[in-house]
Amino acid sequence: MNKFSIACGLLIATGSLLFGQQYSISTLAGVGASPGWSGDLGPALSAQFNTPTRVILDGNGNVYVNDSGNSSIREIFTNGSVNSVTGNGSPGFSGDGGSAVGAQLSAPHDIALDQANNLYIADTGNSRIRIISGGKIRTFAGSTRGTLGADLGDNGQATAAKFLIPTGVAVDKNGNVYIADIGNATVRKVSPSGVITAFAGTGFLSFGAYQGEGGPATQALLGKPYSLTTDSAGNVYIVDIGLSRLFRVGSDGIIHTVQSNFPAQNCALDAAGNIYFAAYSNNTVQKIIAGGTRLWIGGDGVSGYTGDGGPGTSASMAEPYGVAVDGSGNVFVAEGANAVIRKLKPVPFSIGAISNSATIQPFAVPPTGTGDATVAISPGEIITLFGTGLGPATLVSTTNFSTQLSGTSVNIGGIDAPIVYTSSTLVSAIVPYGVNGMTSAKVVVTYQGQQSAPSTVQVAATAPGLFTLDSSGTGQALAVDLSGKLNGPSNPIATGGFLILYATGEGQTTPSGTDGKAAPKTAPFPMPVKTVSATVNGVPAVVSYAGGAPGFVAGVMQINLQIPTGIAAGTAQLKLFIDNRISPPVNITVK
Repeated sequence: MNKFSIACGLLIATGSLLFGQQYSISTLAGVGASPGWSGDLGPALSAQFNTPTRVILDGNGNVYVNDSGNSSIREIFTNGSVNSVTGNGSPGFSGDGGSAVGAQLSAPHDIALDQANNLYIADTGNSRIRIISGGKIRTFAGSTRGTLGADLGDNGQATAAKFLIPTGVAVDKNGNVYIADIGNATVRKVSPSGVITAFAGTGFLSFGAYQGEGGPATQALLGKPYSLTTDSAGNVYIVDIGLSRLFRVGSDGIIHTVQSNFPAQNCALDAAGNIYFAAYSNNTVQKIIAGGTRLWIGGDGVSGYTGDGGPGTSASMAEPYGVAVDGSGNVFVAEGANAVIRKLKPVPFSIGAISNSATIQPFAVPPTGTGDATVAISPGEIITLFGTGLGPATLVSTTNFSTQLSGTSVNIGGIDAPIVYTSSTLVSAIVPYGVNGMTSAKVVVTYQGQQSAPSTVQVAATAPGLFTLDSSGTGQALAVDLSGKLNGPSNPIATGGFLILYATGEGQTTPSGTDGKAAPKTAPFPMPVKTVSATVNGVPAVVSYAGGAPGFVAGVMQINLQIPTGIAAGTAQLKLFIDNRISPPVNITVK
């Protein structure tokens, strides 16, 4: 593999990814004080809520809130006022056949609207799905609470069916209604004719062992299917809090895992297929773009109620449970513990996330108590900025690595950074060595004289990441043997043999690298100040060299390591350690 090909793989590593975006945050409704039930027919910002858990929007921009602690559904109008749609502040069951106003619900868990603006409510405590149409409320599905293992009425009329604990409801474009019955680990479907059938799950609860991937959804073993949503293509998304997975079931009835380790109670999708969710356990809101990359858009990881008027990622949230997104990309969040509804509004010219260019990981669980959920950067590291409006529409790259490229410049910690490439949604830069010793730094992009909103990141001594063949940060490493051939299934490496890998994020070097300049082609080479080690399948590997990659820009580190004996043939996992910081694992192929 020639040097030019390696350079392209290293430096243009993220050109295929989509963009991130910064969001500003404000409170749409609620006072953020102790929970209560007040404020109807008045300003939403003066109203009290009690554990709001879900939000949805109608076609006119009105926001419906599942005010679960008050057993009520409230509506926030576009003029900023609020009123109760149904419920009277206390749990019960009443009102069927009459006006929805004042009817009683019991611990509602979810809400959904169909194309005619009929409102469906998962009336969990009453084991029913209720519907509000034309201002009147009635039971849409369910009769009495069922018993696990008993006949629940599938293939009959939905009004005669039984549910155990119905917690989720969604409607597709054809008017089919989907109900998540967490009590018997199933999702059921009600057709427009009112007939209920099994849609997903077998009725047997899975306790950690999921079965059925890629097969019929009705044969899949689910855990606790808690909430549902649908997209414009007719796919049904199932949030399974028991298995911590997000599933998708298409029109073919086949079930697929969209995300594992999914830390949310529900999710929302925009027209482009991006997935939004609130991670209530670490008080953040995240966005999953095509390819599965998670972007952090709201919450600083610390439980609290702060930050209105500033960047979403600098604000504190408390137990965000539900999310909704409108056609303009605004994200609405129901915060249970703060008893408020917050709004995250996209900032047109902004940095949405910052990632190590090798690992493509712009989000990490925030360190406890720090209030910072970003991945740290280190001196000399090659980073990628995800955003919008950051540069020209078409990606422009360079090998000169100056601090200006096609009208784009990047300032990190008050120092202009060398640029690798620029575009409207992606900019790659090299962290100046001058940030060494800083604990945090503001990052600002300037394009054609206009400055982006700043983004603050941690600065660490090291932040290692290994480059991969597909530029995803996972999978097969960008590794060559001593003859220059790529490692992989067609060219596995023998135990005892040597591989050359490439990384970034090694931190300060001796002598110090020069921003934007190539490492020398002959010794002495810049060597990292911190100790470098590696493991293959957990077995320590001999690192014979770790330092500047000859001829490559400062910030690219070359690692020569020997494959330990005893490693089994096939795919092996390799990890890089620098100053006790671990790179995300990558794969190599061993023979």
